[in-house]
Amino acid sequence: MADTPHAQIEASTDRSLQDRLLPLIAVERAFRGVVLFAVGIALVTHPHAHWASDISHWAERLGLDPKGSVLKKIIEKVSKIPANQDVIFGVAALAYAGLEGAEAYGLWKRKRWGEWLTVVATSLLFVPEIWELAKSATPLKVGALLANAAIVAYLVWRLRREHEEPSADESATSP
Repeated sequence: MADTPHAQIEASTDRSLQDRLLPLIAVERAFRGVVLFAVGIALVTHPHAHWASDISHWAERLGLDPKGSVLKKIIEKVSKIPANQDVIFGVAALAYAGLEGAEAYGLWKRKRWGEWLTVVATSLLFVPEIWELAKSATPLKVGALLANAAIVAYLVWRLRREHEEPSADESATSP
């Protein structure tokens, strides 16, 4: 009975229902990619030394307090970036946006390479995340590290589970 096309479709449907997290992770990666792409384009096309004042102005227009703790830290860090490095940071943001976009596409399409890419890329960024956390711990940094660790753990679990399960072809040829 497990050899019938109907049984294979049911098993495939059950597996896809269990994997509802992949689209959520894909959407999160796509959102990050869009934000990084916008930042990269802005930095590459408008290189100047006034980003800190621009961020303050945008924050005020959005009804946020630029002197609040999170925005103040962002503005202070941005003000320390030399004007001639805007393009370098912009290109880096665009490259990272491309990586996030590739991860999002691969996860959305449920491709194994997308899962592997996400595991490797996210794992490589644990070191800088932990370094930043050691310098100054904030709830946002802790949350980001925990979320990324959970994503990596889930994807590794999925990859191992798929590797250990026999495919439909193997089970059909088994005695």
